[in-house]
Amino acid sequence: RVDMVASHFELKGASAATKPVQKPHPPIWIGANADPAIRRAARLGDCWYVNPHNRMDTIIEQTGIYKRALDEAGKPFPDEFPARREVFVAKTREEAIRRCQPFLAEKYKAYHQWGQSKAMPEGDNDLGVEFDELIRDRFLLGSPDEVAEQMLGFHKATGINHLIMSVQWPGMPQSMVLDVLHMLAEEVFPKVRQGS
Repeated sequence: RVDMVASHFELKGASAATKPVQKPHPPIWIGANADPAIRRAARLGDCWYVNPHNRMDTIIEQTGIYKRALDEAGKPFPDEFPARREVFVAKTREEAIRRCQPFLAEKYKAYHQWGQSKAMPEGDNDLGVEFDELIRDRFLLGSPDEVAEQMLGFHKATGINHLIMSVQWPGMPQSMVLDVLHMLAEEVFPKVRQGS
C-alpha cells in the first residue's frame, strides 16, 4: 500500500491489484548479441531476446546456435521467441528509407561510437558502414506490402513469434512516429495476419 501527496493528486492506501505472472516466475528473457551469450541465454533463461541490429543471415545462424544450446541443456524450444527490430513504413521503400535515414543513421552512428559492434559476431560487426549497407537485411523498412512480407519472412526463417518494434528514434518528430504507427495498424498488420 502507498500513501502519497503530490501537487495534483493524493493517494491513501493505494495498491496495484494486478500481479505479474508468478508461476513459477515471470518469464526471463535474456538479450544476447554474441554467440557465447546466446548459449548462456539458452542455459539460464526462458528465451533468447533477439537483438535489433544483427542482419537476418546472422540471426538465422544464431537461431541454430540457440537451438543446439537448448538441446545440450535438455530444454525445449520456448513457446515464446521474441525479437526487436527497427521498423519504418511509408508508401514506398524509397520514401521509407529517405524519411527514416536521418534518425536511424544517427542512432546507429552512436551505437558504433559506443562500441556496440564489438559485441556482435565476426562478419556482422560493423555498424559504422554507409547507411545503404547498414540497412541491408537488417531492419524492416519499406511499403506496407514489403514490411508485411519482411515480418512474415522473419517469422518463417527463425520462428520469431513475438516482435517488438522500434519505430521512434532520437530527433524524430512525433507526427512521423504516429504516421508509421497508423500505417502499421491499418495496412501492415492485416497483411501479416492474413499471411500467418
